[in-house]
Amino acid sequence: MLLRIACCSLLGLACQARAETLLVPEDHPTIQAGINAALDGDVVSVDAGVWLGWISFRGKDIVVESRHGAEATTIDGGEAPSAVVFTHGESQASVLSGFTVTGSGGGTEFETLRMGAGMYIHLASPTIEDCIIRDCSSQFGGGVSIWEGAPVFRNVVLRDNTATVDGGGMRIHYLSHPTMESCVLLNNTANVHGGGLAYGNDSNGVHDGCTFEGNVAGIRGGGLSKSCDCSNAVILNSTLCSNTPDHILGTWDDYGGNELCPLCAHDLNADGVVGVDDVLAVVGAWGGCVCVEDITGDAVVNIDDLLLVIDSWGACPA
Repeated sequence: MLLRIACCSLLGLACQARAETLLVPEDHPTIQAGINAALDGDVVSVDAGVWLGWISFRGKDIVVESRHGAEATTIDGGEAPSAVVFTHGESQASVLSGFTVTGSGGGTEFETLRMGAGMYIHLASPTIEDCIIRDCSSQFGGGVSIWEGAPVFRNVVLRDNTATVDGGGMRIHYLSHPTMESCVLLNNTANVHGGGLAYGNDSNGVHDGCTFEGNVAGIRGGGLSKSCDCSNAVILNSTLCSNTPDHILGTWDDYGGNELCPLCAHDLNADGVVGVDDVLAVVGAWGGCVCVEDITGDAVVNIDDLLLVIDSWGACPA
């Protein structure tokens, strides 16, 4: 450590640490060991391979990067609740770059909820870039969970993640303001809302140049769910295709450049036609429920849902 300190004078005046690059495994045997030894401004450089065990940035403004990219370098959290955690007030100067992140621990528990098996962000705002977050499962936010944070996701792929409730790929829980740039949400699944991504309360997000494809929700919001008007989703230059049963649940701000592929969200019995059977399904579910007949996603099946079926009457688009 003494070699890292450049003192301004021999009189005990302010000293300044020079930023260094710490090599894993050459200098430190694990990624976490490299993080533990790092100071603000340092780079932890990681060789290719599968690195077992969860990691925490411990509040440090450092860059943890792979030398050979996400396809060659994996952080596998194993049975740990979350593979990567940011819970010590990390800023956007805390950067994770170039890793595949996966784990089977089921997510971190907070307020009796399990969330973020791949990545759990709480009271922190890190930067995640050039990463793949895959094959993770939790109650909320199978891939990523954000609670009171403003993280940046840049060129990140969230794929094949699952949530038993909301947010297969990502769940934005509360008082959060994420930015997603050139991200892909692919083949994620949620049993209720937000196969790709789900908003909670009092959060505002920006999704710029993103792709939502092949995501599935059990009820609504195959690509993205924002069922509360207390939150706001800005979407621009993005593509939403092949999401089931629909692309977006709730209101959203269209800033232009978006492409939404044709779908048939009001074909409730999936027979390729919006018709009498779908009307009967809405009438049969009339009242309060969380169900596929609740097309508007307001937990009430009523005339608003019936009018949407009638407005879509006829054969589904090819």
